[in-house]
Amino acid sequence: MNQVTHFDFKSSSVRIAFDANNEPLFCFPDVCKSLDIKNAHPSRFSLNPKGIHFMYTPTNGGQQKLTFISEENLYRIVFRSTKPEAIHFQNWVFAEVLPTIRKTGSYSARQTAFDELNRLCMQAKTQKAKGSFHGTGLVNHRYSMRDLNLRITTCKNNLQLTFEGVHND
Repeated sequence: MNQVTHFDFKSSSVRIAFDANNEPLFCFPDVCKSLDIKNAHPSRFSLNPKGIHFMYTPTNGGQQKLTFISEENLYRIVFRSTKPEAIHFQNWVFAEVLPTIRKTGSYSARQTAFDELNRLCMQAKTQKAKGSFHGTGLVNHRYSMRDLNLRITTCKNNLQLTFEGVHND
């Protein structure tokens, strides 16, 4: 565990380190902050002790001891939480990821992102045709097109992130 990277979840940043087996470890205080969990301590969540790691990171005030948790323990926290942020993640896992794995044997976020991008592009084309045909509601049309274009751009950026580090040798 030597290099720490950051993952942005909504408006929070979660620090991620990797153990000797290259498995991700998530900074416990960052996870709790992003899920809006107050007064968090690992013992509060009945976490697997094998998945709790301590790491020292340099700060302006000297070395700071941080608690990092395994992916297994991350799921324990998220699935026990009733916070809206956790519910959103749970819904995604329960409604999309697990059914897809059950039906196909695997889950590909890349294909899901392609499907979403195609759906948004078709919706934008339809919306554009509606706006040029109907003169009324032009302001509403502009707002919905702006929203669609923002969502398309976000989806394209997410697709680019899934391809980072993929090389054909």
